[in-house]
Amino acid sequence: MSPPSRDDHAAALNQVLSEVIDATLDVRQADRRVSETQALHAELDQLLADLRTWARLLADQDQALGVSPLASMASPASRTPLNPWHGAVSNQEVRRIVGEHLDRLGHQLSVALAEQKDDQIRAALSEVRQGVLAHRGTLGDL
Repeated sequence: MSPPSRDDHAAALNQVLSEVIDATLDVRQADRRVSETQALHAELDQLLADLRTWARLLADQDQALGVSPLASMASPASRTPLNPWHGAVSNQEVRRIVGEHLDRLGHQLSVALAEQKDDQIRAALSEVRQGVLAHRGTLGDL
């Protein structure tokens, strides 16, 4: 059996990157729905900053593999978000929706980590996974 190609390594990585982009779009909307004076708003601000950092980290891993992440995924502009943000939304609903995004991202990370053999990519995915778990815990505590 031949070793996995760099494209195989990139496929799972890009699925996670795509989920990070989807989460970023929805968290940005959630952040606008919560009063700036609330702890939830501060958590969403931090999560949004971390999602952007994770997107750059994962895109950098693609570049190290010599693969363009844009070659295998939809651009943010062409994505059709679920847009659960119609009308007034309670903080509980914001926590639920953002939590679901984090759960999907966590699942995608678990799948990608199980498939990944490249140590650098595993380290990047593990870093993102730790951050997702931390944010999921904080969100649950609010």
